This record gives sequence, structure tokens and C-alpha cells, in this order.
Amino acid sequence: MQPAQRGDNSFWQHLRAEQEPMTLRRDGQPVHWSDEALHRAAYAADPTLSALYSLAQGVTAWQRARILYQLLERSRHGMSEGDRKLLERVGVLLLVSLNPDTVLTVFLALRRARANHKHTTRAIASYLLNHPDMEDMAAKRCPAVQECLEHALGKATARASMRHLIEPDGNREYVRRHLLRFTWEPARVEALAALLGRGKHEQEPTFPESADYRRHYTHYETQLEGVTAPPETVTATNRGEIASLLTHLYRGGSTPALVSALEAAVARASVRLPRFHGKLVMVLDASSSMRGYGERAYCTLAQSFALERVLQQRCDAYQVLVVGGFGWPPAPEGPTDLAKPLLDALEHQPDLVVIVSDGYENCYEGDLARVVATLPCLGVETPVVFCHSKFSPADDLTLRRPARNLPELAFWHQDDFTDLLLNFHLLADTPATRAGLRAFLLRRLERIEQECML
Repeated sequence: MQPAQRGDNSFWQHLRAEQEPMTLRRDGQPVHWSDEALHRAAYAADPTLSALYSLAQGVTAWQRARILYQLLERSRHGMSEGDRKLLERVGVLLLVSLNPDTVLTVFLALRRARANHKHTTRAIASYLLNHPDMEDMAAKRCPAVQECLEHALGKATARASMRHLIEPDGNREYVRRHLLRFTWEPARVEALAALLGRGKHEQEPTFPESADYRRHYTHYETQLEGVTAPPETVTATNRGEIASLLTHLYRGGSTPALVSALEAAVARASVRLPRFHGKLVMVLDASSSMRGYGERAYCTLAQSFALERVLQQRCDAYQVLVVGGFGWPPAPEGPTDLAKPLLDALEHQPDLVVIVSDGYENCYEGDLARVVATLPCLGVETPVVFCHSKFSPADDLTLRRPARNLPELAFWHQDDFTDLLLNFHLLADTPATRAGLRAFLLRRLERIEQECML
């Protein structure tokens, strides 16, 4: 039995784990996706926040596609102007950062759902008519492009506009009013009309190899994901700047220059992380098992203490309870007793308790799990999360789960701190932490828009 929690980050975890594609059935029925109810519930609860979730690192492409579908399929009637603009901005970013074939699947799903809101029409028409390789897309995905455009404009209007474009004496005012208003380059639409209007038996036009309608989205996808590839070989010094400096400090002793460099590294890392607007208590495992051995000596403890240093900068109210160790930074010593420090942490009535450990409970085995199971019986509702401090992403945690009845997170690199803090916001789930989560994702949206020049 898990302790009662005010927050539920199941939707957040689902966005990172589920990769099932959206499938279009041959019978013409609406799109089938098993997690539709989950997405609809998230959108109904808070449309703007569920849209902003798509900006987080690690969200799978098909989950972003589902969020895009929700943004275009649902009505925005009754929303404030600010919320409408925010949904529009997120939609634009998703359109340019998803594979065009995925976007066409979303558009076809909207057609089957008969979604014809003004923002839906504008998004579909603008995407198709302004795509950098519009001609190549129309040539290779002609039926899909034609169906999507006819859904956006209306079948009769789309076909009449194309006919007027092709015919020498066509009504150009009609075309301008119904079709060209969505494009930045009207001259290119004439080429599109010729492609869509070619007969079934006409030879498909060819383009230079450089013309590939799938080539552009990867740049925006990289900016949106913002994650660097992990090193081929993990060492003590390539797990983030803070942990590297702390490892040197543990192995070689403290010097003024090293301490100064450490504080500067913490400041640089902290400024880009979300701020936790609440009270957080960390239980920091500094027992003897955190010492490590060989090339891993002090690395796990250094990464744990790096997180501690960052949280000290990014929490409105923060306290750390050290298990076993002593000094600054804490030297590893003694057995791992996590149950008693957890009870001590709960005495401070925090919004969230974070246990950071390597997972080896060598004092009273099973004690932490038993205490956690007892908390709901005592009326304790404070959320508690167990954070595994690892040396590499491939670490085996099979024997390192002392409390399987607690939600678990893991980190091995400084880049993981953002994800940890976002999960902390969701687990605490107070009005202040929800506001902090929204503020961070909004800043991330602005930063990506600037980098992508959207």
C-alpha cells in the first residue's frame, strides 16, 4: 500500500513511456488510440498545462502527436485570449517538430473526426501551403495532402480553388479569398495545384535529391528535445560539471579554487532549472555504501550531493537530513538507515520528502518499506519519492529497491536534474508547485521559440 499522495504524475510518466502510434483504420472510422480517455481527461482538467507537457524532455513523438490532435480537435470557445494564443504557440511548435508523416496522420484523424474549428482550418491549411518542401510532399503523399486540404477548406471550395488556379481565365479573386490567404508564397501554390490536379495515370514528377519533405523537422525536434547523447563510456568526470568537481574534491581534498569553481558550477546549473515553490526535505544517504570503489569511488555520492546543492538554490523552503555521513561535503560512513530519517523529515510537515540513495539498505532490511506502508494508517498524506543515485544509465537496480511501495525516480547525470524537479512539482501538486511548473514550461517555450526563430 502506498502512502497517500496529493499529486498523480501518471499522465506525465505515460507521456514518456507510451509509443503506440495513432492508427487509421481502413473502414474510415475515427482514429483509434487506446489512451484517448487519458488525454481527454488531462485536457479537460487544464488545456494549457496539458499542452505545455509536450515541451518536456523525453515525451515520445506519438504522445506529442496526441497532444497536437487534442489542440486541433477540441473547441476553444470560452477560453481567454491569452490561453488561445498559448495553445496556438504550442501547436505551431509541435507542427514543425513532428515528422510530416505523423502530422499528416493527425490531419487525417481530424478529418475523420469532422473537426472543423477555425483554428483547425488555419493550422492544416497553413502547414500544407507553407511547408518548405510542399511540392515534394504533394508529389509523394498526394492523396493524403488532397484529403487534408479538402477537409480544411471544404471539398467544393478546395477543388474550385485548384481549378481556378489551373485555368487561364480562372477566378483569381475567389482563389485569393479562399486559398491564398493561408500562404506566404502564392506563386508556389500554383505548382501545388498542378500536382494535386494531375491524373491518376500521369507520371509522378521527380525532384532533386535535396527535395525531401521530411528533412526539416529534425532540427526543430532536436531543439525541442534538448538532450545530448550520453557518452559511450561513463567516467567520473563526464557525468556533469558539478559531480566532476565534487569527485575531485572528495579524492584530492578541498582547495579554495576548487570550492569557488564548484559554487560557480552550481549557480550556472541552477539558473536553468524550475523553482520549487514549496517546502522540500531531502533525506541524503551518505552511508559507507555510497563510497563506491575503483573508478566509481565517490561518484554516486558526488552526484547525490550535486543534487542537494542545486535543490538548496531552487527551493523556497529546503532542509536536508544526512544519513551516516559527516562534514562538508559529507564523508561516507556508517550503515544505511532510511526509515528513521524519513520519520524525522515528516515532522517538518513538508510538501514533499525526497529520499536520495544508492538503494542499499544495510541497517534493518525492509524497514523503510514497512514504515512507508504504515504511514497511510497514521493519516500521513505527505508525498514521498525515492530517487536512485546511479553511476551510469545502465545500472542494474534489481537489488536496490528498498521500498517498492514508493514512487521511484533515477538520475546519473546533471542533465537529469530538470526531470527530477518537474516530477517533484507533480508529486507535491500544490497550487504553488503547479504555478511553478507552468512558469518553467512557459519559459522553455519562449526559449525554444527564440532558438527556432518561430
